[in-house]
Amino acid sequence: MSFIRDNRISRGLKQALDSVEDVQDRFLAEEEEEFENFSENLTLKIDNQEVPKQKHEKNSCIVNVKGDNPGTRAVIFEVIKAEKVKEGRSSFVQYTLSIGSEGERDSTPGTIEKRYSDFSVLNSKLKKKFPKEMEHISFPGKLVIGNFTSETIAQRSRAFEHYLTHIFTVDCLRFSDEFKEFLYQRKIQEGIERLQKNDFSHCVSIMEKYLPVQESIQGNQHSDVVCTLCVLSLCHQKLGDREAALKYAESALSCMNISSTDCFLVPLLHHTIYLCWLLSREKSHLEARLADLGDKGGKSEELITVILNYTKFDSVWYGEN
Repeated sequence: MSFIRDNRISRGLKQALDSVEDVQDRFLAEEEEEFENFSENLTLKIDNQEVPKQKHEKNSCIVNVKGDNPGTRAVIFEVIKAEKVKEGRSSFVQYTLSIGSEGERDSTPGTIEKRYSDFSVLNSKLKKKFPKEMEHISFPGKLVIGNFTSETIAQRSRAFEHYLTHIFTVDCLRFSDEFKEFLYQRKIQEGIERLQKNDFSHCVSIMEKYLPVQESIQGNQHSDVVCTLCVLSLCHQKLGDREAALKYAESALSCMNISSTDCFLVPLLHHTIYLCWLLSREKSHLEARLADLGDKGGKSEELITVILNYTKFDSVWYGEN
């Protein structure tokens, strides 16, 4: 009798589980159908959602920097698009995030693409390394169902903007390897690897995409930003675009003050003078600056050598501990 009773119980449990799975399948099917009608541009969706807002609050988040790093400005984090991506049998929402500096009319904000799991990994790493600083920084929780609804995506978009804004206001979080890796560091490293393989065109496409992000986070006077500008100048020269090469070289020089002893300064001056000579441009002011440095400028090396040495040993680029 106990054997028969056990079989009945087993069949009952199986029917119950099958019933639960049917309900979940219906939920997922409804979400799938709802998402197909969801617009890729989140700007209007976010505006129309019943998301609590403070008076005069904008859709994007603006962080005012108090001069903690030279060359930084007010930074804007904004989710500008969300789209459904399918990988095999699974689907997820990919958020396109715009990162730029307020008041720069001539510059285009950088954009990066992230999914919820990317944000979640960042949050876990920061909480592990900076538990005290992360204690009061909220992060949107994961949902079992309802991830594809327009309301959820709009609310998460706003939450991600505020989350990144909060991180940016805390120096140890903002300049952490974890935050830089999340935003741009891996891609910059990939660009350097392309440079080493003489794949200059691919290197340019990567560096030009992530330079605005890097500059917004670190400021335009940081050595990492100078290095990226030098890479772009070299690549454009190799590709035969001397005008673009000179533009990036001059931008890199403008990021360094007159008395700078940065490792890039002397080789960059030589590089820029050479480009000016090729283009028949005025170069006497650059030659005078080089002469003024004298022995203070250190030994002269090829710009490519300085770049590769810098990216090899600087932990900012490779995330070494």
